[in-house]
Amino acid sequence: MNNTHVASVEALARMHLFRYWRSGQFQIIIDGQPVMITCSAGSNESGDAAENLCAAKAERVQLIIDGAIERENNYERPVREEITHEIDECNIVTRNRYGALVLNSSSVSIFDIDDYKRSFWQFFGFGAKKDKKTAIVENLRGLFEKQSQRDTSWRIYETCKGIRMIIVGQYLSPSSQSFEQFSREINADPLYTLLCAKQNCYRARLTPKPHRLHIDRLKFSCPLPDDVEGKYDEWLANYQEQSKNYAVCRLLAVLGTRIAEDPIIDFHDRVCCSSMNLPLA
Repeated sequence: MNNTHVASVEALARMHLFRYWRSGQFQIIIDGQPVMITCSAGSNESGDAAENLCAAKAERVQLIIDGAIERENNYERPVREEITHEIDECNIVTRNRYGALVLNSSSVSIFDIDDYKRSFWQFFGFGAKKDKKTAIVENLRGLFEKQSQRDTSWRIYETCKGIRMIIVGQYLSPSSQSFEQFSREINADPLYTLLCAKQNCYRARLTPKPHRLHIDRLKFSCPLPDDVEGKYDEWLANYQEQSKNYAVCRLLAVLGTRIAEDPIIDFHDRVCCSSMNLPLA
């Protein structure tokens, strides 16, 4: 993937993503004793700017310890993921903490659904037991028929543990009430919806989870350490080779007649799906 800078600094900031990461050790004083701490920071300006932010963080820690300022309760951690590809202003590919590629999108609505809403009797084990994925799809079909927005389509994909859905022709901002309401209606994964709301964009994993490929995980958290032993390069080469034998999802159905002409959906399908019947991971 080409990592040419395409997105604006403002777009990256909205998604809490950074191009440059640095980490450094700083000395602070606690109860009269010197203590070394490590501070990391990201910037979309330059590596030097990230280094300056690290130093500013250390100074702030000292001020908090000294009681000169109060700790911010509403502080939000940035997404410490390496940017591997900037598709456009609204779509950025990153590598997450366990090495998989993730599409961060603020133009396409993508939902992961890992379970279905059970009725009162089903909750207590009564009634016919349903296949989880089948039940999720049935629920989506029913909701699609009831919706008032008729000029959209819902693309339904099977994943390893559930269902992924992409809306064609409508974007729901993750910071909106309509997003919250729709997420509840389709029973989207709560952790997933929380991450989307916090990052102000949708997140769709593009490549398999390493443990499903039976390979060890390697922690990817920016700033990555200097790969002096080549362990990251070796791990990535093995991961990419093993990933060829798996797919992340497969298209099951399209609800509605609106054609998906979005290049981002094409990109998603090209990377995630396979025309061959590969196992899902």
